[in-house]
Amino acid sequence: MTLRLMLWMTVAILCGFGLVVVVSATAGMTGSNATGTVTYAFLWKQMLAMAGGIAGAVAISWWIGTDRLRSTGWTALALAATVLSLLAVLAVGRTVNGAKRWIDLGPVNLQPAELAKLSVVLAAAWYFARYPHLTRTFWHGTLRPLLGFGLVAGLVYATKDLGSVVVMGVVFSVMLWYAGTRMLPYLMLVAAALPILFYTAAWSVGYRRDRMLSFMDPLNSDGPTAYHLKQGFIAMGGGGLWGTGLGQGTAKLGFVPEKHTDFIFAVICEEFGMVGGTGLAALYLVFIGIGLRIAATSRDLHRRLLAVGCTTVIGFQAFGNMLVVTGCVPTKGMTLPFISYGGTSVAVCIVFAGILDAVAKANARDRLDGGVGTSATRGAVIKTHKTLSWSHGTTTNLGSS
Repeated sequence: MTLRLMLWMTVAILCGFGLVVVVSATAGMTGSNATGTVTYAFLWKQMLAMAGGIAGAVAISWWIGTDRLRSTGWTALALAATVLSLLAVLAVGRTVNGAKRWIDLGPVNLQPAELAKLSVVLAAAWYFARYPHLTRTFWHGTLRPLLGFGLVAGLVYATKDLGSVVVMGVVFSVMLWYAGTRMLPYLMLVAAALPILFYTAAWSVGYRRDRMLSFMDPLNSDGPTAYHLKQGFIAMGGGGLWGTGLGQGTAKLGFVPEKHTDFIFAVICEEFGMVGGTGLAALYLVFIGIGLRIAATSRDLHRRLLAVGCTTVIGFQAFGNMLVVTGCVPTKGMTLPFISYGGTSVAVCIVFAGILDAVAKANARDRLDGGVGTSATRGAVIKTHKTLSWSHGTTTNLGSS
């Protein structure tokens, strides 16, 4: 079975399961009372978003391809669209629960923070593959890309979406390391800035500070910040080993907040039990394994960085969400990839899968050609090999298979 087939089978299972769980989790939400009546309004919107994601994935895999994603024009277009949409959401965005994160487009809502995750992957892969001979220098390899990341992350943070900033920061750091950048100067900068960032972004903000304090002892804490965790624990505990059965959970009936988005994993554990929750985690591990295998079989640094970035976004966000719901880390808004209700989120996740498919397709083409297939890719590989001899082994395993 090819990696591409395994990739899309995994994505199809996750998306199909997500649709089923969204229907179950949103039962009764359109009525005046939480009666558990099934409604399909959320299902149609989620299916529409998935269709958009599939269209984007097909366009990337079969038309755009990795060689076009390597170009400056496509990268600049993605960054420009992200920055403009973030500025637009700050100006005319829709506010929900005190956060202005969505642009109302009629039947759908656009969440620019999800586009920012995609742009970070595309821009980092483009930059480090374009200047591989400079990644070991402090200015070009550390400070310059960090300033660019800071601009996008700052705009996302202005929408009060700290969770997306954390995801972007982890992905950026992983890609920085994988590109062969000297990590000591970067880690020193992070260590110096972390206390200031932590105080400014988390501790000085009342509800975020309360969430961290509640996380330390959720069962004995009162107020809305501990309510999420308590209800999540009740739902998961009620599911036991095998669960109550699809549609039979009761915690979703007005008890678990954000039951169809950030806390949908609690509904899964209640209705499918610990076995279902563990099985879902295993499926994400399969996705991560496929993504890393696609990266490992690529002969080109740019493709490897794309594959590693896409895999890191999905993997970190999936396990980050599950860790939040199970009380292992402080509560933070973070959707479960392919599962949680949310148009932009699920569409971008499928686009990430499309990028992985494009990389796998290019890898297969190279194997058939007996080498690197396009002139652009040949030039990138030659440049990368020159870098390897210059950088004394630190990136020796990055540019060649």
